[in-house]
Amino acid sequence: MRILFISNLYPPHDLGGMEIRCRETVDRLRARGHVCHVLTSSYGVQGTAPSEEGITRALHLEADIHYYRPLDFFLRRPAREKANWRALRHAIDTSKPDAIFIWGMWNLSTQVAYGAEQWLPGRVAYAVASYWPIEPNMHEAYWQRPVRRLWARVFMIPARWYALQVLKRERETYPLALEQVACVSHYVRDKLIAAGVLPHGARVIYNGIDPEPFVRARQAQPQSQAGVLNLVYVGGGLPHKGVHTAIEALGRLQQQGQLTNIHLNLIGGGHPDYIARLKQRISELKLADVVTFTGRVPREQIPTLLAKADVFLFTSIWEEPIARTVMEAMAAGLAVIGTAVGGQQEMLEDGVNALVYPPDDAAQLAECILRLRQDPALLSRLAEAGHQTVLEHFILERMVDEIETWLKEIIIKSSLRVKKDE
Repeated sequence: MRILFISNLYPPHDLGGMEIRCRETVDRLRARGHVCHVLTSSYGVQGTAPSEEGITRALHLEADIHYYRPLDFFLRRPAREKANWRALRHAIDTSKPDAIFIWGMWNLSTQVAYGAEQWLPGRVAYAVASYWPIEPNMHEAYWQRPVRRLWARVFMIPARWYALQVLKRERETYPLALEQVACVSHYVRDKLIAAGVLPHGARVIYNGIDPEPFVRARQAQPQSQAGVLNLVYVGGGLPHKGVHTAIEALGRLQQQGQLTNIHLNLIGGGHPDYIARLKQRISELKLADVVTFTGRVPREQIPTLLAKADVFLFTSIWEEPIARTVMEAMAAGLAVIGTAVGGQQEMLEDGVNALVYPPDDAAQLAECILRLRQDPALLSRLAEAGHQTVLEHFILERMVDEIETWLKEIIIKSSLRVKKDE
Protein backbone atom coordinates (compact mmCIF):
# COMPACT_ATOMS: atom_id res chain seq x y z
CA MET A 1 0.00 0.00 0.00
CA ARG A 2 0.96 3.62 -0.56
CA ILE A 3 -0.28 5.67 2.38
CA LEU A 4 -0.19 9.42 2.92
CA PHE A 5 -0.35 10.29 6.61
CA ILE A 6 -1.61 13.76 7.52
CA SER A 7 -0.91 14.93 11.04
CA ASN A 8 -0.91 18.24 12.84
CA LEU A 9 2.41 17.40 14.53
CA TYR A 10 5.11 14.80 13.99
CA PRO A 11 8.21 13.88 16.00
CA PRO A 12 10.60 15.23 16.96
CA HIS A 13 8.31 18.26 17.04
CA ASP A 14 5.49 16.75 19.06
CA LEU A 15 3.48 17.38 22.20
CA GLY A 16 2.83 13.84 23.37
CA GLY A 17 1.72 10.30 22.78
CA MET A 18 -0.57 10.87 19.80
CA GLU A 19 2.22 12.09 17.56
CA ILE A 20 4.70 9.50 18.82
CA ARG A 21 2.17 6.79 18.02
CA CYS A 22 1.92 8.17 14.49
CA ARG A 23 5.66 7.83 13.94
CA GLU A 24 5.67 4.32 15.38
CA THR A 25 2.84 3.32 13.05
CA VAL A 26 4.61 4.80 10.04
CA ASP A 27 7.85 3.02 10.94
CA ARG A 28 6.14 -0.34 11.45
CA LEU A 29 4.14 -0.11 8.22
CA ARG A 30 7.29 0.81 6.31
CA ALA A 31 9.02 -2.21 7.84
CA ARG A 32 6.20 -4.35 6.47
CA GLY A 33 6.86 -3.10 2.94
CA HIS A 34 4.30 -0.31 2.68
CA VAL A 35 5.25 3.09 1.25
CA CYS A 36 4.37 5.81 3.75
CA HIS A 37 4.62 9.56 3.30
CA VAL A 38 3.87 12.12 6.00
CA LEU A 39 2.46 15.61 5.53
CA THR A 40 2.61 17.60 8.74
CA SER A 41 2.96 21.13 10.06
CA SER A 42 6.09 23.22 10.24
CA TYR A 43 5.67 23.56 14.03
CA GLY A 44 9.04 23.47 15.76
CA VAL A 45 11.02 24.02 12.57
CA GLN A 46 13.47 26.92 12.66
CA GLY A 47 14.03 28.44 9.24
CA THR A 48 13.82 26.11 6.25
CA ALA A 49 12.45 22.67 7.05
CA PRO A 50 15.21 20.04 6.96
CA SER A 51 15.14 17.37 4.30
CA GLU A 52 13.60 14.18 5.71
CA GLU A 53 12.83 11.28 3.42
CA GLY A 54 9.09 10.76 3.17
CA ILE A 55 8.23 13.65 5.51
CA THR A 56 7.01 17.08 4.41
CA ARG A 57 6.66 19.79 7.06
CA ALA A 58 4.64 22.37 5.17
CA LEU A 59 1.21 22.75 6.79
CA HIS A 60 0.23 25.77 8.87
CA LEU A 61 -1.49 25.20 12.20
CA GLU A 62 -4.59 27.23 13.03
CA ALA A 63 -2.85 29.17 15.79
CA ASP A 64 0.17 29.31 18.07
CA ILE A 65 0.33 26.32 20.44
CA HIS A 66 0.15 28.41 23.62
CA TYR A 67 -1.09 31.90 22.74
CA TYR A 68 -3.80 32.90 20.28
CA ARG A 69 -3.07 35.97 18.14
CA PRO A 70 -6.41 37.38 16.96
CA LEU A 71 -4.93 39.62 14.27
CA ASP A 72 -3.56 36.56 12.49
CA PHE A 73 -7.13 35.48 11.79
CA PHE A 74 -7.65 38.51 9.56
CA LEU A 75 -4.12 39.15 8.27
CA ARG A 76 -2.50 35.74 7.78
CA ARG A 77 -5.11 33.00 7.90
CA PRO A 78 -6.49 33.29 4.31
CA ALA A 79 -2.99 32.93 2.84
CA ARG A 80 -2.19 30.05 5.19
CA GLU A 81 -5.32 28.17 4.15
CA LYS A 82 -4.38 28.50 0.48
CA ALA A 83 -0.85 27.33 1.27
CA ASN A 84 -2.26 24.29 3.05
CA TRP A 85 -4.34 23.35 0.01
CA ARG A 86 -1.26 23.67 -2.21
CA ALA A 87 0.81 21.53 0.16
CA LEU A 88 -1.90 18.86 0.24
CA ARG A 89 -2.29 18.82 -3.53
CA HIS A 90 1.46 18.54 -3.97
CA ALA A 91 1.69 15.70 -1.43
CA ILE A 92 -1.06 13.74 -3.20
CA ASP A 93 0.47 14.30 -6.63
CA THR A 94 3.95 13.23 -5.55
CA SER A 95 3.09 10.32 -3.22
CA LYS A 96 0.17 8.96 -5.29
CA PRO A 97 -1.43 7.30 -2.26
CA ASP A 98 -3.83 4.38 -2.27
CA ALA A 99 -5.23 5.85 0.94
CA ILE A 100 -4.91 8.97 3.05
CA PHE A 101 -4.68 8.45 6.79
CA ILE A 102 -5.55 11.58 8.76
CA TRP A 103 -3.95 11.15 12.16
CA GLY A 104 -3.97 14.35 14.22
CA MET A 105 -6.46 17.18 13.68
CA TRP A 106 -6.06 19.32 16.81
CA ASN A 107 -5.16 22.87 15.73
CA LEU A 108 -5.22 21.84 12.07
CA SER A 109 -7.77 23.29 9.67
CA THR A 110 -10.57 20.92 8.71
CA GLN A 111 -10.24 22.33 5.20
CA VAL A 112 -7.19 20.10 4.85
CA ALA A 113 -9.27 17.03 5.67
CA TYR A 114 -12.04 18.25 3.34
CA GLY A 115 -9.54 18.59 0.51
CA ALA A 116 -8.34 15.05 1.12
CA GLU A 117 -11.90 13.72 0.97
CA GLN A 118 -12.53 15.55 -2.29
CA TRP A 119 -9.31 14.53 -4.03
CA LEU A 120 -9.30 10.89 -2.87
CA PRO A 121 -12.97 10.06 -2.27
CA GLY A 122 -13.72 6.91 -0.33
CA ARG A 123 -10.09 6.39 0.62
CA VAL A 124 -9.64 8.77 3.55
CA ALA A 125 -9.32 7.20 6.98
CA TYR A 126 -9.33 9.03 10.29
CA ALA A 127 -7.64 8.05 13.55
CA VAL A 128 -9.72 9.88 16.14
CA ALA A 129 -8.13 10.23 19.56
CA SER A 130 -10.01 13.30 20.76
CA TYR A 131 -13.36 15.04 20.37
CA TRP A 132 -12.32 17.49 17.66
CA PRO A 133 -15.30 16.72 15.34
CA ILE A 134 -17.69 18.23 17.91
CA GLU A 135 -15.44 20.77 19.63
CA PRO A 136 -14.85 24.39 18.61
CA ASN A 137 -11.65 24.82 16.66
CA MET A 138 -8.93 27.19 17.89
CA HIS A 139 -10.56 30.21 16.22
CA GLU A 140 -14.09 29.46 17.43
CA ALA A 141 -12.87 28.86 20.97
CA TYR A 142 -11.26 32.28 21.04
CA TRP A 143 -13.98 34.31 19.35
CA GLN A 144 -16.78 32.69 21.35
CA ARG A 145 -15.28 33.79 24.65
CA PRO A 146 -17.15 36.60 26.42
CA VAL A 147 -15.49 40.01 26.40
CA ARG A 148 -15.44 41.22 30.00
CA ARG A 149 -13.53 44.50 29.78
CA LEU A 150 -15.67 47.40 28.68
CA TRP A 151 -12.93 49.09 26.66
CA ALA A 152 -12.29 45.90 24.70
CA ARG A 153 -15.91 45.47 23.67
CA VAL A 154 -15.75 48.44 21.33
CA PHE A 155 -13.09 46.70 19.26
CA MET A 156 -13.87 43.05 19.87
CA ILE A 157 -17.62 42.79 19.32
CA PRO A 158 -17.62 43.69 15.60
CA ALA A 159 -14.46 41.65 15.01
CA ARG A 160 -15.97 38.70 16.83
CA TRP A 161 -19.21 38.92 14.85
CA TYR A 162 -17.30 38.95 11.56
CA ALA A 163 -14.97 36.11 12.58
CA LEU A 164 -17.81 33.85 13.72
CA GLN A 165 -19.73 34.51 10.51
CA VAL A 166 -16.69 33.50 8.47
CA LEU A 167 -16.21 30.35 10.53
CA LYS A 168 -19.87 29.39 10.29
CA ARG A 169 -19.81 29.80 6.51
CA GLU A 170 -16.67 27.66 6.28
CA ARG A 171 -18.25 24.82 8.28
CA GLU A 172 -21.16 24.83 5.87
CA THR A 173 -18.89 25.04 2.81
CA TYR A 174 -16.41 22.36 3.87
CA PRO A 175 -18.40 19.63 5.66
CA LEU A 176 -16.52 16.42 6.44
CA ALA A 177 -17.99 13.05 5.49
CA LEU A 178 -15.95 11.11 8.09
CA GLU A 179 -16.86 7.84 6.38
CA GLN A 180 -13.93 5.75 7.65
CA VAL A 181 -13.10 6.36 11.31
CA ALA A 182 -11.25 4.38 13.98
CA CYS A 183 -11.51 5.76 17.51
CA VAL A 184 -9.06 5.02 20.31
CA SER A 185 -11.75 3.94 22.76
CA HIS A 186 -15.38 2.93 22.90
CA TYR A 187 -16.01 6.04 24.97
CA VAL A 188 -14.83 8.35 22.20
CA ARG A 189 -16.68 6.42 19.50
CA ASP A 190 -19.97 6.32 21.42
CA LYS A 191 -19.78 10.01 22.30
CA LEU A 192 -19.22 11.04 18.68
CA ILE A 193 -21.90 8.68 17.36
CA ALA A 194 -24.37 10.09 19.89
CA ALA A 195 -23.48 13.58 18.65
CA GLY A 196 -24.38 12.51 15.12
CA VAL A 197 -20.97 13.12 13.52
CA LEU A 198 -19.82 9.51 13.07
CA PRO A 199 -21.51 6.58 11.32
CA HIS A 200 -22.53 3.62 13.46
CA GLY A 201 -19.96 1.57 11.62
CA ALA A 202 -17.07 3.50 13.16
CA ARG A 203 -14.68 1.09 14.82
CA VAL A 204 -12.38 1.08 17.84
CA ILE A 205 -8.65 0.42 17.56
CA TYR A 206 -7.00 0.73 20.94
CA ASN A 207 -3.65 2.46 21.24
CA GLY A 208 -0.64 0.23 21.68
CA ILE A 209 2.92 0.50 22.93
CA ASP A 210 6.10 -1.52 22.64
CA PRO A 211 6.62 -2.79 26.21
CA GLU A 212 10.18 -4.03 25.70
CA PRO A 213 12.10 -0.77 26.43
CA PHE A 214 10.13 -0.33 29.65
CA VAL A 215 10.62 -3.92 30.77
CA ARG A 216 14.37 -3.74 30.09
CA ALA A 217 14.74 -0.47 31.97
CA ARG A 218 12.87 -1.90 34.95
CA GLN A 219 15.01 -5.02 35.06
CA ALA A 220 18.17 -2.91 35.01
CA GLN A 221 16.99 -0.63 37.84
CA PRO A 222 17.89 -1.51 41.46
CA GLN A 223 14.92 -2.03 43.77
CA SER A 224 13.66 1.04 45.61
CA GLN A 225 14.80 1.61 49.14
CA ALA A 226 12.38 0.07 51.63
CA GLY A 227 9.95 2.59 53.06
CA VAL A 228 10.48 5.10 50.23
CA LEU A 229 7.67 5.80 47.76
CA ASN A 230 8.69 7.44 44.49
CA LEU A 231 5.78 8.94 42.57
CA VAL A 232 6.00 10.06 38.96
CA TYR A 233 3.82 12.00 36.54
CA VAL A 234 4.57 12.02 32.81
CA GLY A 235 2.50 14.22 30.53
CA GLY A 236 1.44 17.72 29.67
CA GLY A 237 1.56 20.54 32.18
CA LEU A 238 -1.92 21.83 31.37
CA PRO A 239 -4.92 22.59 33.62
CA HIS A 240 -7.09 19.79 32.23
CA LYS A 241 -4.34 17.29 33.01
CA GLY A 242 -4.96 17.96 36.70
CA VAL A 243 -1.35 18.04 37.89
CA HIS A 244 -2.40 20.55 40.54
CA THR A 245 -4.42 17.77 42.19
CA ALA A 246 -1.18 15.89 42.91
CA ILE A 247 0.39 19.01 44.44
CA GLU A 248 -2.64 19.58 46.66
CA ALA A 249 -2.65 15.90 47.70
CA LEU A 250 0.98 16.13 48.81
CA GLY A 251 0.13 19.32 50.66
CA ARG A 252 -2.52 17.41 52.61
CA LEU A 253 -0.07 14.67 53.48
CA GLN A 254 2.39 17.33 54.59
CA GLN A 255 -0.19 18.81 56.96
CA GLN A 256 -0.93 15.33 58.35
CA GLY A 257 2.74 14.59 58.93
CA GLN A 258 2.55 11.69 56.46
CA LEU A 259 4.89 12.91 53.74
CA THR A 260 8.10 11.36 55.00
CA ASN A 261 9.98 9.38 52.32
CA ILE A 262 7.52 10.34 49.54
CA HIS A 263 8.81 12.10 46.43
CA LEU A 264 7.13 13.23 43.20
CA ASN A 265 8.87 13.71 39.86
CA LEU A 266 6.99 15.77 37.25
CA ILE A 267 8.14 14.97 33.72
CA GLY A 268 6.94 16.86 30.65
CA GLY A 269 6.51 20.34 29.26
CA GLY A 270 3.42 22.49 29.45
CA HIS A 271 1.84 25.90 29.28
CA PRO A 272 4.17 28.46 30.88
CA ASP A 273 1.37 30.11 32.87
CA TYR A 274 0.17 26.83 34.37
CA ILE A 275 3.70 25.66 35.18
CA ALA A 276 4.28 28.96 36.98
CA ARG A 277 1.09 28.43 39.02
CA LEU A 278 2.22 24.92 40.00
CA LYS A 279 5.62 26.16 41.13
CA GLN A 280 4.03 28.95 43.15
CA ARG A 281 1.72 26.48 44.87
CA ILE A 282 4.63 24.15 45.62
CA SER A 283 6.38 27.06 47.29
CA GLU A 284 3.28 28.00 49.30
CA LEU A 285 2.87 24.42 50.56
CA LYS A 286 6.60 24.12 51.30
CA LEU A 287 7.01 21.13 48.99
CA ALA A 288 10.21 22.20 47.25
CA ASP A 289 12.12 19.26 48.73
CA VAL A 290 9.36 16.81 47.77
CA VAL A 291 8.55 17.74 44.16
CA THR A 292 11.06 17.73 41.30
CA PHE A 293 10.35 19.43 37.97
CA THR A 294 12.29 17.39 35.44
CA GLY A 295 10.47 19.05 32.54
CA ARG A 296 10.49 17.84 28.96
CA VAL A 297 13.04 15.12 28.24
CA PRO A 298 14.06 13.16 25.13
CA ARG A 299 11.72 10.30 24.41
CA GLU A 300 14.40 7.66 24.89
CA GLN A 301 14.87 8.68 28.53
CA ILE A 302 11.28 7.94 29.57
CA PRO A 303 11.70 4.19 30.24
CA THR A 304 14.63 4.81 32.60
CA LEU A 305 12.84 7.61 34.43
CA LEU A 306 9.74 5.46 34.88
CA ALA A 307 11.85 2.57 36.15
CA LYS A 308 13.09 4.74 39.01
CA ALA A 309 9.54 5.21 40.30
CA ASP A 310 7.10 3.00 42.19
CA VAL A 311 3.76 4.67 41.45
CA PHE A 312 2.44 6.52 38.41
CA LEU A 313 -0.06 9.32 38.98
CA PHE A 314 -2.65 9.83 36.26
CA THR A 315 -4.43 13.03 37.30
CA SER A 316 -6.53 14.07 34.29
CA ILE A 317 -9.79 15.84 35.06
CA TRP A 318 -11.17 15.89 31.52
CA GLU A 319 -12.66 13.08 29.43
CA GLU A 320 -9.33 11.55 28.45
CA PRO A 321 -9.83 9.47 25.26
CA ILE A 322 -7.30 6.87 26.49
CA ALA A 323 -3.81 7.56 27.81
CA ARG A 324 -0.64 6.15 26.36
CA THR A 325 1.33 7.26 29.42
CA VAL A 326 -0.67 4.89 31.63
CA MET A 327 0.14 1.99 29.30
CA GLU A 328 3.84 2.84 29.48
CA ALA A 329 3.75 3.08 33.27
CA MET A 330 2.04 -0.30 33.54
CA ALA A 331 4.56 -1.83 31.12
CA ALA A 332 7.33 -0.44 33.32
CA GLY A 333 5.91 -2.28 36.34
CA LEU A 334 4.53 0.72 38.20
CA ALA A 335 1.36 0.71 40.23
CA VAL A 336 -1.10 3.29 38.93
CA ILE A 337 -3.26 5.75 40.84
CA GLY A 338 -5.57 7.49 38.43
CA THR A 339 -8.90 8.91 37.40
CA ALA A 340 -11.25 6.72 35.35
CA VAL A 341 -12.20 9.60 33.07
CA GLY A 342 -13.38 9.06 29.50
CA GLY A 343 -11.73 6.05 27.89
CA GLN A 344 -9.68 5.33 31.02
CA GLN A 345 -12.64 3.42 32.42
CA GLU A 346 -11.82 0.82 29.74
CA MET A 347 -8.31 0.42 31.17
CA LEU A 348 -8.40 1.11 34.93
CA GLU A 349 -10.20 -1.19 37.37
CA ASP A 350 -10.19 0.03 40.95
CA GLY A 351 -8.49 -2.44 43.25
CA VAL A 352 -7.71 -4.78 40.35
CA ASN A 353 -5.00 -3.08 38.29
CA ALA A 354 -5.05 0.42 39.78
CA LEU A 355 -6.40 2.61 42.53
CA VAL A 356 -9.03 4.97 41.16
CA TYR A 357 -10.05 8.30 42.67
CA PRO A 358 -12.56 10.99 41.58
CA PRO A 359 -11.18 13.71 39.26
CA ASP A 360 -9.82 16.82 41.01
CA ASP A 361 -10.23 15.21 44.46
CA ALA A 362 -6.94 15.86 46.25
CA ALA A 363 -8.16 14.31 49.51
CA GLN A 364 -8.93 10.96 47.85
CA LEU A 365 -5.67 11.03 45.92
CA ALA A 366 -3.79 11.61 49.18
CA GLU A 367 -5.52 8.59 50.70
CA CYS A 368 -4.56 6.41 47.74
CA ILE A 369 -0.91 7.47 47.99
CA LEU A 370 -0.86 6.76 51.71
CA ARG A 371 -2.55 3.41 51.16
CA LEU A 372 0.17 2.20 48.79
CA ARG A 373 2.95 3.40 51.05
CA GLN A 374 1.47 1.45 53.93
CA ASP A 375 0.73 -1.70 51.89
CA PRO A 376 3.67 -2.84 49.72
CA ALA A 377 1.88 -6.09 48.88
CA LEU A 378 -1.03 -4.18 47.36
CA LEU A 379 1.41 -2.03 45.38
CA SER A 380 3.09 -5.14 43.95
CA ARG A 381 -0.22 -6.81 43.12
CA LEU A 382 -1.56 -3.76 41.27
CA ALA A 383 1.72 -3.35 39.37
CA GLU A 384 1.66 -6.95 38.18
CA ALA A 385 -2.01 -6.76 37.16
CA GLY A 386 -1.37 -3.53 35.28
CA HIS A 387 1.53 -5.11 33.43
CA GLN A 388 -0.71 -7.98 32.32
CA THR A 389 -3.38 -5.48 31.19
CA VAL A 390 -0.91 -3.94 28.76
CA LEU A 391 0.33 -7.27 27.44
CA GLU A 392 -3.22 -8.48 26.82
CA HIS A 393 -4.82 -5.37 25.32
CA PHE A 394 -2.42 -2.52 24.49
CA ILE A 395 0.47 -3.85 22.41
CA LEU A 396 1.79 -1.82 19.47
CA GLU A 397 2.01 -4.73 17.04
CA ARG A 398 -1.64 -5.59 17.63
CA MET A 399 -2.58 -1.97 16.94
CA VAL A 400 -0.58 -1.85 13.70
CA ASP A 401 -2.07 -5.21 12.61
CA GLU A 402 -5.57 -3.79 12.98
CA ILE A 403 -4.69 -0.55 11.21
CA GLU A 404 -3.06 -2.42 8.31
CA THR A 405 -6.08 -4.69 7.88
CA TRP A 406 -8.48 -1.74 8.09
CA LEU A 407 -6.64 0.32 5.45
CA LYS A 408 -6.56 -2.66 3.09
CA GLU A 409 -10.32 -3.06 3.54
CA ILE A 410 -10.87 0.62 2.72
CA ILE A 411 -8.80 0.40 -0.47
CA ILE A 412 -10.50 -2.80 -1.63
CA LYS A 413 -13.98 -1.43 -0.91
CA SER A 414 -13.20 1.77 -2.79
CA SER A 415 -11.85 -0.16 -5.77
CA LEU A 416 -14.96 -2.32 -5.94
CA ARG A 417 -17.12 0.78 -5.78
CA VAL A 418 -15.23 2.33 -8.70
CA LYS A 419 -15.57 -0.84 -10.79
CA LYS A 420 -19.28 -1.00 -10.05
CA ASP A 421 -19.75 2.60 -11.15
CA GLU A 422 -17.92 1.84 -14.40
